[in-house]
Amino acid sequence: MLKVPARELLVLLVLALMWSLSFTVIKVGVEYVPPVTLAALRIIIGAIVLWAWMRLRGGRLHFNARLWWMFFLIGVFGNVFPFILINWGEMRISSGLAATLISLMPLSALLLGSIFSDEILNLRRILGIFLGLGGVVVLIGPQELLALGDDIFPQLAVTVGAVCYAIAGILIRKLPSGNRMENGAGILISASIIMIPASLLVDAPWTIEYNWSAILSSLYLGIFPTAIATILLIEVIAKRGVTFLSLNNYLIPAMGVLWGVLFLDEKTTPSILIGLVVILTGIAMAGSGPATKKDEIENS
Repeated sequence: MLKVPARELLVLLVLALMWSLSFTVIKVGVEYVPPVTLAALRIIIGAIVLWAWMRLRGGRLHFNARLWWMFFLIGVFGNVFPFILINWGEMRISSGLAATLISLMPLSALLLGSIFSDEILNLRRILGIFLGLGGVVVLIGPQELLALGDDIFPQLAVTVGAVCYAIAGILIRKLPSGNRMENGAGILISASIIMIPASLLVDAPWTIEYNWSAILSSLYLGIFPTAIATILLIEVIAKRGVTFLSLNNYLIPAMGVLWGVLFLDEKTTPSILIGLVVILTGIAMAGSGPATKKDEIENS
């Protein structure tokens, strides 16, 4: 019988909820703010929120050279590269195709995690991941795949962004154990140090006309799918590994369909229901049982 840990599954659902809404918010944000500056605002706001939260709880950052090197690497692969690449890609391709390409992250996480970390690579997890990917294709519609190759560079940008997320997850796995809020603040502060000069050089942000749509988009992206999500993903990766975390990329399209049914009067179809069942089955297969070699030893 397949059993998925209830607490970690709940966190996965919360992350999928925040990240599914972020794709729509990004679509709104890039209409008013260039991709690099939108990514910079998102990361800076997230860093301020986590730093303030950490200080209110009596925490502080420890200046250890090796630790901060890890923070910078995670910030680059987990925030800087994917935020810019996905923001830019979403300006040119459909959200459905972007969601399908992002869904390649679990496969990347499983392969890279088994090589560079302690992720378990077995038939159950491989079948679960491909089943979940197939469910995303059924859910969104195979017609989205017909656009593959039409606009190759934006598609590659989103795909590379998905791989960057997997690399960041593996690096987070290698962080020394410590306070997750302090680690999260350190990661976002490191990413901010990179993004501030990047935005100044690329976009001259003082020339942008900021309206309420741009401001609200930046605040949502910075607080929820960046600051809060950073704490949650560090927790999930520490307990269940990067492959389990990456399964939320199958839930994100499902959440998108749910928003359409609840708020846009969109109709459910047999293909949507089949896609949801396939996705959930894939998550159950890939997410159940030991996730890392350490878990396997403890459960044996």
